[in-house]
Amino acid sequence: MLPDSSSPSRPHLPKILSSVALAAVSVIVALGAAEVVLRTALPPSRGYFVLLPGTERILISAPDVIHGVEGVSHLRVNRFGVRGRSFGDDRAEYRILAVGGSTTLCTSLDDTEVWTHLLEVALARTADGRQVWVGNVGQNGATTRDHVLHVKYLLRQFPRVDAVVSLVGVNDVMAALRQGWQYRIPAPVTDPDAEREQVPRAFARFPGRLQDQVGPGGGPWYKATALWQLGRRAKQGLGWRRTVRSRGGAQGILRGARLQRYTARTWIDSLPPLEAPLIAYRRNLNAMADFAAAAGVRLVFATQPSAWRDSMSDAENRRLWLGWMGADFLSAPAYFTTRALSQAMARFNETLLEVCRARGLECVDVARVVPRDTVALYDDVHFTEHGSRLVATALVEHFRTRPPFRPPT
Repeated sequence: MLPDSSSPSRPHLPKILSSVALAAVSVIVALGAAEVVLRTALPPSRGYFVLLPGTERILISAPDVIHGVEGVSHLRVNRFGVRGRSFGDDRAEYRILAVGGSTTLCTSLDDTEVWTHLLEVALARTADGRQVWVGNVGQNGATTRDHVLHVKYLLRQFPRVDAVVSLVGVNDVMAALRQGWQYRIPAPVTDPDAEREQVPRAFARFPGRLQDQVGPGGGPWYKATALWQLGRRAKQGLGWRRTVRSRGGAQGILRGARLQRYTARTWIDSLPPLEAPLIAYRRNLNAMADFAAAAGVRLVFATQPSAWRDSMSDAENRRLWLGWMGADFLSAPAYFTTRALSQAMARFNETLLEVCRARGLECVDVARVVPRDTVALYDDVHFTEHGSRLVATALVEHFRTRPPFRPPT
């Protein structure tokens, strides 16, 4: 049957395509205009921040995932990007800045249970009556390459800091083992080009406008746009301003990572050559010491405790998740055994002690104090509340035997 010639005709395809093209052009123009406005109108960031200032996270732990942590844990970051209280009177405080990775930040522990807070409370005051302040700028996954920049820039930026405590090692071990036998020593992070590339990894925010917040070779072109970075910054902020429930988020990832390791089919019981990674590690430790000395700041290193031993029970092995080779645990072709991991961690801790002896630096061998068990550690390296107290106690004993806490004789 022929259509009624009096009925409206269908829109022609060219008109539809023209409308779609016009809409697409309008969107592109609008996005371009927004990009121009953001690049010119938004004020640049004027400081270095390891943690996002003014943010908070609430963690409700599942005992079968994170044991040894009671109740609800709060993590609060002050306006300086530091976990801890704000700076007080410059003349009436002795200030200690804690630099490290996740075993310094301790995201699973409440602000009142993290070892940095316990250190502040236990030391209380110096022999001459100054109140102790301990600030925490630990960063999940950070290596000593990042810590070199933390020491370099934060000591310049913050009000006077008297001492830096740095618990380091495990992330350098993991970075080396992930590359395995293909490890290539990187350029020193003190080199200008290497520093520019490392700064976006070391800091959540750093000086510059939004479009400057990407290092050389920082990824796809769109990651250099102000629009993408503004969205990323908003996502970061929302990620920190939330309640992490017992079976979701990071704890769900931890479950999966543990299962991935426990069910791995390929195990490596020998270590790749560690000479090159240890050269890089030693170089970074010395750079941290150089920047602290240039700032006139006392530097105290601490070795990294771990649960790894030659032989571990099935229950203990089920709690582990680190030690894969490759980019990430989801695609890991193999895992290192606990015996190999124990040997690697020991090599890095020994190197730290050697650097301290050679340079006359203070070092607390926390790895000898914290037992390799599930009472002190809820996984490979992260502290329970009990483990956190052990770390704090070891550091308190060290500080109390030296000025300005030991009364003059």
